[in-house]
Amino acid sequence: MFVSALGWKGASHEIFNDCIKGDLVLFLSTEIFDEIKRVLNYPKFKFSQTEIDDFLDQVLGVGSLVETEVKVEMIKDDPSDNKFLECAITVEADYIISRDPHILKIKEFEGIKIRSPEVFKEEN
Repeated sequence: MFVSALGWKGASHEIFNDCIKGDLVLFLSTEIFDEIKRVLNYPKFKFSQTEIDDFLDQVLGVGSLVETEVKVEMIKDDPSDNKFLECAITVEADYIISRDPHILKIKEFEGIKIRSPEVFKEEN
């Protein structure tokens, strides 16, 4: 979702703007933030270092960085994706918004709805 929020207009961008306005609350762990940094630097996205740095500053300014309190082993296809579930459980989130197919196929986990940005916008 973060790559789309930076690079394109659309549901992800709107959701991130809702976080900036305070209409939605963004939580992320250090592991999630590190993944955002890593992915934004993929050469295929062609973001400048200034764009990346400014966006990461925004993410940190808007988001609440949390230390996860649980370990989850739900996602077997890509175990590193469990960090999103761990963060959501720690903060008792209502939603996980993601484009990752490994996460999306779960649909709901411990009462937390998992939606693509587009479906989230449709439902809310």
